[in-house]
Amino acid sequence: MPEELFRSPYQGIIRKTFRRPPAETVAAIAKAYTGFIIDRTGKQGFMSPAMKPIANGLKICGPATTVLGADLEVRRMAINLAQPGDVLVIAADGVIDHACFGDITALRMQLKGMAGIVIDGATRDAAVIRQMRFPVFLKGITARNYHYPYGGDHGGINVPIVCDGVAVNPGDVVLGDDDGVVVVPQDEAIRIARTVEAELTEENVKKRGLTKWEPWPIEDVLRRRGYSFED
Repeated sequence: MPEELFRSPYQGIIRKTFRRPPAETVAAIAKAYTGFIIDRTGKQGFMSPAMKPIANGLKICGPATTVLGADLEVRRMAINLAQPGDVLVIAADGVIDHACFGDITALRMQLKGMAGIVIDGATRDAAVIRQMRFPVFLKGITARNYHYPYGGDHGGINVPIVCDGVAVNPGDVVLGDDDGVVVVPQDEAIRIARTVEAELTEENVKKRGLTKWEPWPIEDVLRRRGYSFED
């Protein structure tokens, strides 16, 4: 069977620009936490439990600049094209035996003002990156990196990708915290952002109102569901 039948239609494509969400949309989503957001996406767009921050307490939020594949030059070009505040999202095929990120690249991204990176793969130089407090969300850590130039499939930039099982389009809003990473399609993020502040305020008011233990009034609910209670 011809090799080209196995190629992604987006391999070899580098798109310099894409439609970005309004700044106020990103700012609103950034105030929330991942659990709050997935409750409003129908539990969709959440990456696997293996996708975690490199250090506790890191948070990431911004529009996705997408990278197809782990090729070094492609990733560097993507960073060149990215804007401050962007999240670099790399579809690295889930490979954690070889790192496709490190501290020098993290520093360059930090100096550019990028919001961070989500990697469906691994990084090296973990201790230095933790000291930098640069938001890196990933699936693994290893000192063994690719032998460059990496002779893998052709990559792509700012094309539709799948990262850790989640579809990501350039301009989607990426939110990550200690619980993991959620990707919100751009138009859906705009819709959610309209009510985020009010709903977060309402939630916080309820939390502040919990000052003493009170039982949940659920006995009747469980009885209606068929449970029987015995003394």
